[in-house]
Amino acid sequence: MALTYSTIEGNSRRYNTLLGILAALVLAGAVSFVVSYLKGHQVFGGSNVVPWGLPIVFLIYLIGLSAGSLILSSLTYVFGREEYKPIARMAVFLAIVLILGAMVFIFVDLGRPEKFWRLFMFFYLNNMTSMFAINGVLYGGYLVISLLYLGFILADQPRLTRRIGILAVAWAVLVHMGTGAIFGFVAAREPWFSPIKPLEFLAAALASGLALLILAVIFTLKFTGREVKRETITSLGGLLSVFIIILLVLVFVDKVTHFYAPAREATVYMLAGPGSWVFWVLQIGMGAIIPLALLFHPGLSKTIRGVALAAASVVIGVFFERFYLVITGAAYPLDYYPGKIEGVWGVTGSFPITPVETLLSVGIVALLGLIFMLGLKYLELLPAVESIEASAGGGGEKITASETSVSEGKV
Repeated sequence: MALTYSTIEGNSRRYNTLLGILAALVLAGAVSFVVSYLKGHQVFGGSNVVPWGLPIVFLIYLIGLSAGSLILSSLTYVFGREEYKPIARMAVFLAIVLILGAMVFIFVDLGRPEKFWRLFMFFYLNNMTSMFAINGVLYGGYLVISLLYLGFILADQPRLTRRIGILAVAWAVLVHMGTGAIFGFVAAREPWFSPIKPLEFLAAALASGLALLILAVIFTLKFTGREVKRETITSLGGLLSVFIIILLVLVFVDKVTHFYAPAREATVYMLAGPGSWVFWVLQIGMGAIIPLALLFHPGLSKTIRGVALAAASVVIGVFFERFYLVITGAAYPLDYYPGKIEGVWGVTGSFPITPVETLLSVGIVALLGLIFMLGLKYLELLPAVESIEASAGGGGEKITASETSVSEGKV
């Protein structure tokens, strides 16, 4: 029997409760945005020394998650890996939701958000030699291509889907390498400047995007009473371990390159300064060591729970990799006046976590969760329960109705 897709009913108490919680968080985020708009960005943790805060951290994080998720959808629609077909639609939709979230974070970070339209005046009001302007073209094109990609998938047009899928994957690679170039091409910032940054960002996107997709698949299929096949999840776990190793190698090369004499003070600060624990404990520990230990464990690597724990660790670790880059990297003082400190210039920066900035960030993330849950209700993104039961070939760990408090996949 051919695989068919369906929506969820979206009438259960659990579903409506989840929507209510997400909507409340979105409202809190909206109030925080109004406060930040009226009072200015002084309510954020940024300063003249550390100019970017949580909105930029989440921006580059969500772009990576989106690009990684979209690239992984190509396993089915471009490379013909049918075993991943049940989750491929979800991967594309998740990528669209995440890039929308990234654009919302750009919007709220603007000092004058009502002028956001200027970002899309390509080749007219923008300096197209700037990496920011170039990435504006990449982000806008990425969103349009992703929407077309999902449209052809839902319309069941395999030939057009494959063609647009190839373009979407290539564009997604450019999107996140371009994001890495925003940092890697800034020669004035020693912790950022590196030709490896675009490749490092791409590897982080693949690792974190796959990790989030694994968690989204497990949660969504379990929440809707559908089957979670162990062999699919463990296969994705094996792929995740490869991406983590590639990322770890690129990070190592980047740090070794920066550590080479004579200009190594910034790297010493990053690796042994006040914020170095973020790098060693959260980025390396949770982003690489813990997940690799789980994924290479002879027992845990073959279970859904073990792979899920590894994926959750990667999602957290890569977030703090972004935080470490944006906040700690900017905190290292610029050498405006060699040998002297005048005013704030030359002083190591700090970044307080403020309630307004935190609630705003949480509210936007909740908005993405809300859009995703509504997408499950109104778009045919999940395999139909009847199709799963007819095509099940064993070897999976099926989540039963009793385990999820649902009946016949109805939520």
